Amino acid sequence: MNDSYLVRYRNVTVIIILSVIFGFSKGLILARMLSIRDFGIYSLSLTIIGLIYPILLFGQQKGFIRFFVKNNILKYDWKRPIINILYICLLVSSLILPIISWYYNVGFLFFYFCLITIASSLIIELLSNVVRSAGFYEIALLLQRTVRIIIALMALVFFLIDFSTLSNIFLVFGTIQLLYALFVYFFVINKINIGSKIVPSSAYRDGLYFSAMDIISLANTYGINLIIASALSIENLGAFFAVSIILKIYETFVQSTDFVVMPSSGQIDKSTLQLIMIKNVLIGVFISFMLINFGNILLSYIYAKKYDDYLNLIPIICLLGIVKMMDIIPTSIISGTSNKNALKKFLSFNIIITLFLLICSFFSINQYGLAGAIICLVILYSLRSIFGFWILRKKFNAIGKRH
Repeated sequence: MNDSYLVRYRNVTVIIILSVIFGFSKGLILARMLSIRDFGIYSLSLTIIGLIYPILLFGQQKGFIRFFVKNNILKYDWKRPIINILYICLLVSSLILPIISWYYNVGFLFFYFCLITIASSLIIELLSNVVRSAGFYEIALLLQRTVRIIIALMALVFFLIDFSTLSNIFLVFGTIQLLYALFVYFFVINKINIGSKIVPSSAYRDGLYFSAMDIISLANTYGINLIIASALSIENLGAFFAVSIILKIYETFVQSTDFVVMPSSGQIDKSTLQLIMIKNVLIGVFISFMLINFGNILLSYIYAKKYDDYLNLIPIICLLGIVKMMDIIPTSIISGTSNKNALKKFLSFNIIITLFLLICSFFSINQYGLAGAIICLVILYSLRSIFGFWILRKKFNAIGKRH
């Protein structure tokens, strides 16, 4: 298991690194190209998309994987549930987004970009997971990530030709998302056989557990973003996005760990778990060392000193990155194979600490500004990681006793 895990992890990580480099570059280009307020509005759109789109997945992106770990996807009609989820997504988004656009007074193109991106992201995510469940890991990841590379290249073109108004960015980026989603749809339905069996309701119910987990994660991350925008300002939200862009480096390895570990979770033993933990710790510490020593110089140069007042946040952001790299290990394994009792315990614990986080964040953000927001996230992911490893410890001890 150790060898196959490392090979898959290597291949997946290389692809994710390429996509993250382009995504990282896109964020840097837009932060430099747009005014602080316009970048704050763009950050707000990403916050809204990041809140609505995962909720409208209803956890089925992980529910599918969990079901098809034990069942052959080629025998099932996987297309029907995806189309049904898309209809619900379009209906709900069309009702919610106009209200948000009106409240923040951000115009029609904000609505257009958010609607198209939410629907397109949902289609791409579910279809790439179909390919992933069929065993084509690298192809699935390429389908999921290529659109980010295309949009990053378009951002570079905008920068070079000084085509830098926010309305143009919303219009072009949204249209690219739509066209790419159509390409992925036709590619997948021609590559992966659509069977005749109906996906059972139990698969959807399992997905709802993950939907609840997704909602909790959104409350943790994007809830704090909205508190920043309300308690401080949209300009502070833009600065938070600009500086915390370094988290994308950590998230490269978070995502590659999850991408490989969850579908393989049934085969992970204690030695493989230890290997994954050591790997993530070493990578996290190395990244943090480089960023703490050179990150302020790099970001100051890239942003033309626009966000220099916020570079003191880098060490705390690095700590958050390491904690998230450890948290993904128990989260992926528990999501993949743990029984419903373990899932319920993990879900209940997450609800409790999320409520604690949201209450504390109001006070910490008002008292300590952006640093208070990051400290709250560090505490949350640390507690969740400790509880997750405790569940895994009980699981492996029980397996050891049976043998």
